[in-house]
Amino acid sequence: MNYLMILGIAIVVILLSKFLFHVEGSKLIGLIINALIGFAILWLINYTGLVSIPINIVTALVVGILGLPGAVILIILALIGII
Repeated sequence: MNYLMILGIAIVVILLSKFLFHVEGSKLIGLIINALIGFAILWLINYTGLVSIPINIVTALVVGILGLPGAVILIILALIGII
């Protein structure tokens, strides 16, 4: 699964949540910002070779919802060897 596909799926999920669940615009923008920051952090971590964290739907959702703390949790789980 490539990064553009994950980004596309994330955009579709965000738009569906806006229209189906009537999420406010400010919360939607916050979710997008969290997802972009988290994605950038995961990409940088994978790029440096420090740890290998797969970027898939689950990790994208964790980082999108939790933001930077979610990325830190994923890094810790990768260092422990769980993911």
